Amino acid sequence: MAKRKNKRKSADYVHSKKESVKSKNVMNPFEIHVNKEKLRVLGKKQKNDRGVPGISRAKAIQKRKHTLLKEYKGLHKSNKFMDKRIGEKNYIMTNEDKSMARFTAVRVKAHNKKSIFNLADDEVLTHKGQTLSEIEKFEDPRSDDESLDDENVSGNLDQQFVADAHFGGGVLKNTGKEGAKTHKELIDQLIAESKKRKAEKQKTKEATLELTEKLDSEWKDLLPIVNPSKKVEEEVNKSKVDDYDKVMRELKFEARGTVSDRLKTEDEIVKEEKEKLEKLEQERVERMRGDLKQSISKPNHRSADDLEDDFVYESDPEYMLSYNKEGETNVQIDAEINGVIITQNNESEVEVSQKNSGDRSDEDEEPEIDSEDNLSDLKDGDSESESDIEASIATGKNELENRDIKNEEVLKVNNDRRSDIKEDKSLQDKIKDDLLKRKEVMEQARKELPYTFTLPESYESLQKTFENQSSSHQNVIIERMIKCNHPSLAEGNKENLGLLFAYLLQYVNDLFEDVTDAESIKNSFEIFSALIPQIYDLAQLNPENAHHSVLEVMKEKQGEYRKKPKEHPGYEILAFLKLVSSLFPTSDFRHQIVTPCFVFIEQMLTKCKVKCKRDISYGLFLSTLILEYTVISKRYLPAVIIFLTGILHMAVPKSKPKLIKILPPFKATASDLVLLENYSLGSFKSLHLDSKDLVNDDISEEYKVRVLYVALKLLEEFYNNLKELSSSIEIFNPVLRYLDMIPTCNYPREIKTCLEDLTNTLRNGKVNKKLNYIIMAAERPKALRLYEPKIEEVYDGKRYKKQSKVKAERDKMLHKLKKETKGALREIRRDKAFLGRIKINERIQSDKERKDKVKRLYAEAAMQQSELNSLDRKRKKK
Repeated sequence: MAKRKNKRKSADYVHSKKESVKSKNVMNPFEIHVNKEKLRVLGKKQKNDRGVPGISRAKAIQKRKHTLLKEYKGLHKSNKFMDKRIGEKNYIMTNEDKSMARFTAVRVKAHNKKSIFNLADDEVLTHKGQTLSEIEKFEDPRSDDESLDDENVSGNLDQQFVADAHFGGGVLKNTGKEGAKTHKELIDQLIAESKKRKAEKQKTKEATLELTEKLDSEWKDLLPIVNPSKKVEEEVNKSKVDDYDKVMRELKFEARGTVSDRLKTEDEIVKEEKEKLEKLEQERVERMRGDLKQSISKPNHRSADDLEDDFVYESDPEYMLSYNKEGETNVQIDAEINGVIITQNNESEVEVSQKNSGDRSDEDEEPEIDSEDNLSDLKDGDSESESDIEASIATGKNELENRDIKNEEVLKVNNDRRSDIKEDKSLQDKIKDDLLKRKEVMEQARKELPYTFTLPESYESLQKTFENQSSSHQNVIIERMIKCNHPSLAEGNKENLGLLFAYLLQYVNDLFEDVTDAESIKNSFEIFSALIPQIYDLAQLNPENAHHSVLEVMKEKQGEYRKKPKEHPGYEILAFLKLVSSLFPTSDFRHQIVTPCFVFIEQMLTKCKVKCKRDISYGLFLSTLILEYTVISKRYLPAVIIFLTGILHMAVPKSKPKLIKILPPFKATASDLVLLENYSLGSFKSLHLDSKDLVNDDISEEYKVRVLYVALKLLEEFYNNLKELSSSIEIFNPVLRYLDMIPTCNYPREIKTCLEDLTNTLRNGKVNKKLNYIIMAAERPKALRLYEPKIEEVYDGKRYKKQSKVKAERDKMLHKLKKETKGALREIRRDKAFLGRIKINERIQSDKERKDKVKRLYAEAAMQQSELNSLDRKRKKK
C-alpha cells in the first residue's frame, strides 16, 4: 500500500506566499515618476513630488470604459431600458414612501380619465325603496326557449310560407284561386303576420309578469302565517351573543373618519360649547315661563307613502272642538292648540272666569321669577267660577228688569247657563291638570342651574352667586363662566377671567377662615377640591396673572405668619400650598413660587410648637405636601425627617431619670402619643387621617394609632425617595433608634407589620451601604518651565498685491475657474482620444472581418471552379 502524502503545507511556503502578496502592493520603482521643481525650498511640504502615471492612466481608462464607452455603444439606439418607476432613482425615499407615491399617481390618473358626465361614487340611486344594483339582477325564471316551442306565439316564419317562397309555388302551384300571389303580396303578408305575432307575444309577456309579481307579493304576506313555529324555534335555539362579539361588531361597524374630515380648532370648539349652553339656557327660560313645547315629544318620522291608517281621533275636549246651545266653543281663550293661539274679541262670562282661574300672572311670564305660586287659585277654582257665574246672572237680571224684559226670558237664560256650567266642569278639571303640570315644570326649571353666566363684576357678586350652592354646583358655575366668556370669544375676556381667578383665591381664603368645627372644615375641603380643576383652567388661560396673584397671596400669608412664628397659621395656608403643587412645576431647581413655599413649610415645621391634636395633624399634612413636592426632584428637607422623628419620639414611653434627647420644637418629656389601651385585637375601617382631625380636640387612643401609622408610611415613602443619596443612612439613623424603642404589644397587626418592615428596610440598607473614605485629590505635576519659541517670518519669494478682500476673493475664484477650465479641456481631449482609439479598433476589426469573408468567398469559388474543370475533363474523355 502506497504511503499517503501529507497535504499540510509547510510554514515556509505560507510565509513566502504572504511575502508575495505584500510585494504586489509595493510600487514598482520604474513606474514612479519624480516631478522636479525649478526652485527647491527647504522645509516646504510637496504634495505632487512623486506620481504614478501608468496606474493613473489605467484607472482613467477603466473609468471611461464603464461610463463613456457604454454611452458610445448605446448611441442612436432606441432599445434602452429606462426605469421610470416613481421614486426608483430617489435613494432617500423608503419602500413604503415609494408605494404610497405610486398608488397616489395611479389614483390621480384614474380620476383624470373619468368623464365629467359620470355620477359620483357615493351617490346611490334607488327605485321604490330598492337600489338599482338590487333591481338589476336579471333574474327571469322563464327560459328563452319557451317562446320558441309555441309556433303561434313565435315571430319566426312558418313552414308553409318558407315552402311557398323558396321551394315552389308561383304559377305552377294549385292555389284554388284565380291566379297566384305575387312576390310583393307575399312580403306584405309576411310583415303583417310578423307584427301580429310580436304584439301577441308582448301581451302574453306582460300578463305573465303581472301574475308573477302578484304571486310574489301574496307569498310574502303568507310567509309569517305558514311557518311561525320554525321562526320561534330558531330564536330559541339561537345562542346568546357574547360580550366580546358585541364589542367586535361595534368596532367593525364603527364610523371611520375620512380624509375630508377636518379637525376643529380650539376656537371653533369653544364657540360651539357657548352656543350649546345658550340654547339650553333659552329652553330653561321657556320652561320657567310655562312653555311646554320643549316637553312635547317630536312625532316619529313618516315616509311619503304613509296613509295614516293608524290615525285615531282624540276624544279630549282640548283637541275636539264642540259648541254649546248658545254657540260658544269649549276651547279656552288664548289657549295654544297645535301651535295656534285661539283668540276672541267678545269673551263670554264663563270663558272669562276660566281665564281668570287658569292664566298665570304677569310676573310668571318674565324670565327672572322670584315669587312662587301657592296654587291657591287652582284649589278654589270651582267655587270662584260658580260665584262669578251667579253674580253675572244677578247683574243680568237687573239689566233685564231695567230694560223691561219679561221674567220668563230671564229664567230661560239662567237655566241655559247653569247647564253650561255642568258641561264645562270636565274642561275645568283638564285645565287644572295642565296648570299643575306646567307648575311642576316651572318649579323644576327654577331649581336648575342657569346654563349661561356673566363674569362677576366684584367679589361680592361672586359670593352671591355661590350662596346656598353645593360644591358640585359651584364647580359647574365656574366651568360655564369660563365657556361663556372664553378669551377667544371677545377681547376683554382674558382680563376679566384674570379677575375671576383672583376672586376665587379670595373665596378659598374666606372659605377656610370661617372654619369652626369638623363639619365646616370637611365642607370647605370638598368645595376646594371641586374648584381646583377650574382654577387650573383659569391659570392656563392667563399664566402671568395666575403667577402674580398666587405670589402676592403667599407673600401676604408669609408676612402674617412672621407675627406669630411659634403658632401654626390658619387652614387657608394648607389650601394655598396644595394649590401651588397643582398649578406650578415642583421639580424645578429654582422656581419663583415653589421655592419660597419650601422655605415657608420648613419654617412652620421647625418653629411651630407641637402641643395638641391640631398641631400634629397640621404638621403631618405639611409633611405630605413635602412628599408630593419632592417625589420627582428627590430633594431632601431635614425639617420633615426631624418632624416625623419627633412623632415617633412622642409615641415612646419615658421615665424621669432617663430622658431621650430630641431636637426642637419637640420636648424631651413629650409622650402624648403613647398608646395606653390594648388594640392588638381591634379592627379599624381606615387608618388614614381625615380632615376632621385638624380640629383641636382631645387626643384619643384611636387617633394615636392612626397618627403612628401615617408617620410610618411617610417615613417609608421618604426613604424610598432618598435612598439613592450617599448620606441616606445617616439621615434615617435616628429614625431607626426610635423605632426600636416603641412598644408594639398594644398596637394592631397592621401597625406591627408596618413597623417591622420599616425597621428591616433601614437595617438592610445600613448593612448593604458601603462607605467610601474621603481622599484628597492628587495634585497635578507641575510642567517644566520652557522658553517661548521665537517665530520669524520667512520670505518665500512670491509677491502678493495689496488689494481689498472682495477683489482678492474675485481673483482667487478666477484663478480656480481658469484651473478647472484647463482640467476640463484636458479631460475632453483625453475622452476624444479614447473614443478615437475605440473607433479605429472597430474599423480595423470590421476591415479584418471583411477580408476574411472575401478570402472565404474566393476559396469557395476556386473549389467550384475546380469541380467544373474536373467535370469538363470527364466529358472530353467520353
